[in-house]
Amino acid sequence: MSKETRKDFVLLIITSIASAIGMTSVFVACRPLAWIAILISDSYLFPRRTAGLFVVALLLLSIVSGFAGLYVGAEVFPFSKTPGDALYISLFTLAFTDYSPKPGYGQLVVIGQVASGILYLIAAIPLLISRIATFASP
Repeated sequence: MSKETRKDFVLLIITSIASAIGMTSVFVACRPLAWIAILISDSYLFPRRTAGLFVVALLLLSIVSGFAGLYVGAEVFPFSKTPGDALYISLFTLAFTDYSPKPGYGQLVVIGQVASGILYLIAAIPLLISRIATFASP
């Protein structure tokens, strides 16, 4: 196994763990786990080639579930949210929802999600383009 392949596997394992932490934070309603998933996701240690596609998907899952973990309960929004509600709101918070966060901490969390989403787009789009462009090379 080459050094690059080992690095890709390690990174896939790390992002899988971050995604699992994020999903766990939603169903256990544990804010520290949500923050851990978000911080791991925002570090963006991208691999080479095909593994990059999996990492991008896992990072998206980690970010969405990490913020959903922060949305569970009554701390961010005026009404308590179930895990399903929290995942839905987290996935569509930037475009399709009409939910308004509570002033203070709730607004700070939503601003954090917007910033995290922008970081994700800034890193993911060039990564995908570069990986797709190099698929044919040996």
